[in-house]
Amino acid sequence: MRKLLVQFLCCTFLCTVSIFAQSVAGLGAISGTVHDATGAVIGDAQVIVANDSKGIKRTLNTTQAGAFTAPSLVPSEGYSVTINKPGFSEYTLKNLQVMVGQNIGLEAILSVAGASTQVSVEGTAPIVDSTKTDVSMVVGSSQIQDLPINGRRVDAFALLAPAVVPDGTFGLISFRGIAGGNAFLTDGNDTTQQYYNENAGRTRITSQISQDAVQEFQVVSNNYSAEFGHATGGVINTVTRSGSNDFHGTGYWFFRNQEFNAKDTFASINPLEKRNQLGASAGGKILKDKLFYFFNYEGMRRDFPLVTSITSAGNPLFSTNGTFIGVCAATSALPVTQAQCDTARNFLNRQFQTLSRTSNQDLGFGKLDWRPTERHSFSASLNLLRWVSPNGLQTQAVLNNGAGIGGNANSSVRSKYGRLAWTSIPTNSMVNEARFGWFKDKQFDYPNDALAIPGIGFLGISITGQSNLGTATDYPRT
Repeated sequence: MRKLLVQFLCCTFLCTVSIFAQSVAGLGAISGTVHDATGAVIGDAQVIVANDSKGIKRTLNTTQAGAFTAPSLVPSEGYSVTINKPGFSEYTLKNLQVMVGQNIGLEAILSVAGASTQVSVEGTAPIVDSTKTDVSMVVGSSQIQDLPINGRRVDAFALLAPAVVPDGTFGLISFRGIAGGNAFLTDGNDTTQQYYNENAGRTRITSQISQDAVQEFQVVSNNYSAEFGHATGGVINTVTRSGSNDFHGTGYWFFRNQEFNAKDTFASINPLEKRNQLGASAGGKILKDKLFYFFNYEGMRRDFPLVTSITSAGNPLFSTNGTFIGVCAATSALPVTQAQCDTARNFLNRQFQTLSRTSNQDLGFGKLDWRPTERHSFSASLNLLRWVSPNGLQTQAVLNNGAGIGGNANSSVRSKYGRLAWTSIPTNSMVNEARFGWFKDKQFDYPNDALAIPGIGFLGISITGQSNLGTATDYPRT
């Protein structure tokens, strides 16, 4: 407990930054300079940065150099900037969108009193972030919700970013040709599975967070700041959704089976598949402008039997059409009977079957946001994942090398991570972002008793160079 307290206090002091620094991970910022019509800077002008939907309102004043900064803003649409100064007309900029990691730079020109100036930004290109130094891209909510994706694994959209490509066939990604060393963040907190250096839960699961719980995410491929820590490849920073003054809810159900799937051109069968993925989310206010909530649940039930055989080219026991071509006969060194040969062949026949295999996943996410004053905001969130797949260590639809029986096991993943954050603005020249993160990722693969060899149990068997004839032996028993 003492260690956690020390870490929290260290985080509190280390995250205290100048307001002119870049926005901290998971948030955005709006800054700018105020001039008059002659180009002279205007100091001590009142600037109000607000978002009515999120209950955010920041009141500050420009410096003697005419500059202002509103840091640590929750990524969202609907921001407005209002600037007032005695002797000048009010300046209003509406419908700004702040994205994760973005610092919007404004140049506001105030007209003399009597002339009204109002700028409305609607449906135009985003304002350029003039302070940006990294190579990054933000995948927004419209892309996440509207683009098609198989399985609703939201971090797959990282492939939309330049220089990001798939690494192998298991869902890994590569930045600039660098396959490892990537960092995965959720709302600025590290949720990287450190042993394998992958996202939480790794890639065998359907998704580590529901697509409907994600607002947007930032893909940083190069020249990122030190706040991203140990990454040597790239950084994916996911921003979760929050509640607002308006109620929003979703409900969804996706259904798939082999009847809707066209057979692969090079396949002789259309593998059995039945998948149901459904969920709901809701977000709104508990106290207007003060306390907000967002909750999501998503469940997935999948039945995808594994067609397993041992007909790969070059194996010494069976031909590619499943005919036994091995030799079983008595020798001087090893006398065997015909009955024993028949028993051995019958044992090998266990490799030819359609193996029952399912995959069930439950995802739950909850978030509370509290803004008691303009200068203080608190956020707490928790994401839970449970994934269980009997005979799911092997995920291919068809295996003809014996691994469906001899290299298979039950698989399970349980992942949990939570976040507590406090953002305070003690003065107009300082912002403090204190975050505490908790992350636990448990993965367990274990042999299936149904695959055990009768009378023997779990035993690896290899004959004349052909492996996978027995059972998997590299996994612990329950």
